Amino acid sequence: MNLCKTLLFLFLLSTNIYSQNDCIDAIVVCGNSGFKGLSIQGAGNVQEITGENSCGSRENNSVWLKISIKTSGTFGFIIKPESSDLNEDFDFFVFGPDAKCTSLTSPIRCSTTNPNMAKLTYNHTGMTADYFDTSEGPAELGDGYIKWINANAGESYFIVIDRPVGISNFSLEWLGTATFDDAPSISVPVLSDLNITKSDFSGQANSSLIFDLTANSPKITGSQTGVKITYHTSENDAIINSNPIADPTAYRNTTSPETIFVRATNTITQCYNTASFTIKINDKVVFPNNKVEVCDENDANPFDGKTKIDFDQVTKVVFDNADVSGLTINYYLTQSDADNNSNQLPNLFNSITPFEQSVFIKAFNSQLSASVAEVKITINPLPPVNNVSLVQCDSGENANGFVLFNLKEANAALTNNNPDLETSFFISKTDAESNTDQLSTEYTNSSNPQTVFARITNLQTKCSSISTVNLKTNVISVQTYLLDIACDDDENEDGINTFNLTNANIPFTNTQELKYYATENDALLEQNQIQIPSQYNNKVPYNDFAYARIEEGNECFGISKIKLEVIRLPDIEIIGTTTNVCDNDSSYFAQLDAGIKDINTLSDFVYVWKKNGVEILDKTTSNIEANTSGIYTVTVFNKNNCSKTRTIQVVSSNIATIESVEVVDLQIDNSNKIKINVSGSGDYEFSLNTPNGPFQDSNVFENIKSGIYEVYINDKKNCGLVSKTVAVIGVPQFFTPNNDGFNDYWNIIGLNGNEYKNSKIYIYDRYGKLLKQLTTFDNGWDGTFQGIPLPSDDYWYTLKLSDQRESKGHFSLKR
Repeated sequence: MNLCKTLLFLFLLSTNIYSQNDCIDAIVVCGNSGFKGLSIQGAGNVQEITGENSCGSRENNSVWLKISIKTSGTFGFIIKPESSDLNEDFDFFVFGPDAKCTSLTSPIRCSTTNPNMAKLTYNHTGMTADYFDTSEGPAELGDGYIKWINANAGESYFIVIDRPVGISNFSLEWLGTATFDDAPSISVPVLSDLNITKSDFSGQANSSLIFDLTANSPKITGSQTGVKITYHTSENDAIINSNPIADPTAYRNTTSPETIFVRATNTITQCYNTASFTIKINDKVVFPNNKVEVCDENDANPFDGKTKIDFDQVTKVVFDNADVSGLTINYYLTQSDADNNSNQLPNLFNSITPFEQSVFIKAFNSQLSASVAEVKITINPLPPVNNVSLVQCDSGENANGFVLFNLKEANAALTNNNPDLETSFFISKTDAESNTDQLSTEYTNSSNPQTVFARITNLQTKCSSISTVNLKTNVISVQTYLLDIACDDDENEDGINTFNLTNANIPFTNTQELKYYATENDALLEQNQIQIPSQYNNKVPYNDFAYARIEEGNECFGISKIKLEVIRLPDIEIIGTTTNVCDNDSSYFAQLDAGIKDINTLSDFVYVWKKNGVEILDKTTSNIEANTSGIYTVTVFNKNNCSKTRTIQVVSSNIATIESVEVVDLQIDNSNKIKINVSGSGDYEFSLNTPNGPFQDSNVFENIKSGIYEVYINDKKNCGLVSKTVAVIGVPQFFTPNNDGFNDYWNIIGLNGNEYKNSKIYIYDRYGKLLKQLTTFDNGWDGTFQGIPLPSDDYWYTLKLSDQRESKGHFSLKR
């Protein structure tokens, strides 16, 4: 592990540290944390290790450490008591990975060997690569060392170090290739840079002062983020994060010098670093600052680098606005004058050396020895004074000379385009000088012309000058230019289209500049300029204006309106429709219409009809008739020649031709079936015995009773209806010849006299005796033989159809 050198260095800094001995207070171990001279005492508030573990021990005098693995690798350690006495017995336990204080399980590593009882020659213990056991002890069992851990990035572990016997402190050395989370760095070259020295300016014999310790916080953190800084009065408190100074902005020292300990903690990983610095009360006057900047504003020439210096103001800067009423302070031109108290400078001093005046400050009181220091006073020139004008246009319908000005348009002239200069604007010079009641940069003049005042401030030096801005309005009659109307034909029909604003052909000279804007305010304020005027989309649907501003030398010579009009397309149904004509009926015409939604507007449009792309010259109305198939289109034009096209597909259809009828009959339980096979270009539907429907799309009828049926085939596109008579043959299972008018005769059902006229039916008794022969024209058998009624019984039949089919079966006669 690459921490050893750093840890050894920190071991030298850390002595007699009393640390946490409960899991919840575990010390977070970081890449630059180390421990030497660590003192442990007591088992903490909670006994968290029971004697039931594999090493057979518990907490006696313990410390808890928490380790988070940054990069994967091996990690181990060596615990070395400061005393080599074999009676100094140190044990350890390791929990993890990712163990929780609230749910600790058995340790994954532990060693509780007693070096004296085990007759060892050393009393150190730990985890290294040289061993293979993962636990040992207690008492005489083991040799003090076990196998180290292969750890993965992101895992965390708790290490408990316990001393059941002895009084010695110890050190801890890390081993292995795994690395831990890094601690924040203390971002100062040398720690002495953090030392704070103050002087007591009160003139009283004070032994303590108020120190702002947080002045060191930005020095410590530097560019690091997520770092919390706390200040402590002891090193142990800083390491265990205990007893931070409550108000480090106003800490009163207890001794001089006094050591303050600072802790920098990563708020995410909780890794930390510590350092120390001193605070001290000096017995001489300390000058916090020796460089002062003033502005060249207190004499007639604000640009010569010379000015009248107010030493009261210089004193405030030198002493960071501290109360120095208890000091005697004088200024001199030379060190010699200051040392000899001669040629003291007046409080208001006219500088001699341009742009940087060197003086010497001398301060003392009855308690502090006199101190002398050189103070370099930089005299910064004021920003240049440039009085400028802004000329605006008022071209509205009620033009009165009062319009909106963009005062920022004066910035380039006021600052000479110097990025270090900023501007602010005021009604009066008094307001500009006092920097009060600043105007909005979008300002409507109150008179024509009007002068406002600009305060130009150097952002680096904070020096300011005052310039004037003359506001003048040219009242010009508004000009409106027209562009060709645009049809709303960009597929969106939202009233938005693309215009070329330059086609307005607004006249301007070679010395003038023409710019385009979406609104009049933008044109007045010269903001949001339209960058590509040849490809501008109107903002307000259907009726909008763009604005063109002509200016010369930043003076407005006119603002013109450009009318942008988008025409709505005819309101028609454009969704494609399909209709048909009949090949079998030349008198059948399909009715085609243009799909105008509002029939009251039919006469407002011009109609152009085409068939298969060829114009139909004699068709100019909204409705036409067609008796031939094809792709028909109608383009509807409004009075602005904006159009929309509707497409209608006319297909051909025809009456059905019956090719064949397939009948499956003579079935039990009426499971007979009819299938009609047709041909033709139409879309057909089918019904049985109902010429007006209902119809079905399927050409198959199933589970039908025996009988005579009329099958109807209809063309869905109204090209006609055809039919055919179909016989479904069935055999009655019984009959009752009792002359009651019901089932008095037995005969085959569904025998069509025309189709089956040559069919024969033979009836037999159970012994094969022929009793009756029937034709399709007979009523049936009445249950007699030679006029004598036959008894109830089963009788047999043979059916010989004219289509060569033959069927045999039996039925019952019931009396």
